[in-house]
Amino acid sequence: METSLHFVQIKSLLSWRASSRGIMAQRGPHPTLLLVLLATCLALARGETRYDKFLRQHIDYPKTAAPDARTYCNQMMQRRGMTSPVCKFTNTFIHDSAASITTICGSGGTPAGGNQRDSKASFALTTCRLQGGSQRPPCNYNGGTSTQRIRIACAGGLPVHYDRAI
Repeated sequence: METSLHFVQIKSLLSWRASSRGIMAQRGPHPTLLLVLLATCLALARGETRYDKFLRQHIDYPKTAAPDARTYCNQMMQRRGMTSPVCKFTNTFIHDSAASITTICGSGGTPAGGNQRDSKASFALTTCRLQGGSQRPPCNYNGGTSTQRIRIACAGGLPVHYDRAI
């Protein structure tokens, strides 16, 4: 019942009219808004926590075998659900265990402002970047590998957001 109430509220927000000017507003929601709502609903239906999403999007340990970084990125971005309904522009995979990354939220990291922490150790990384100007599939990625320290955000002692390599 609570879920249906939320959908009714969302529907009423999306179907507004500019009647004060006598102008009919767009009848349906903007396509980008629809994609955001769809992604949110899918994540909620999937029961994916922020930590689960972090693991899905950023941890690949041991590293999945691929002949080169480009092939690796094209395969992993698709397998991990970051190419539909739109292509994620950039994503970094960390090639270490979830347990090792979680230590950054404690003694393995130093405060970096707010809920962000910098790792004390360096990690093997693969950064995937979308090629071309469109975020519409099919998605084509280039990849680069490095070994660097990282900055992540933590909540409840768990990593929930990858910020950047440092």
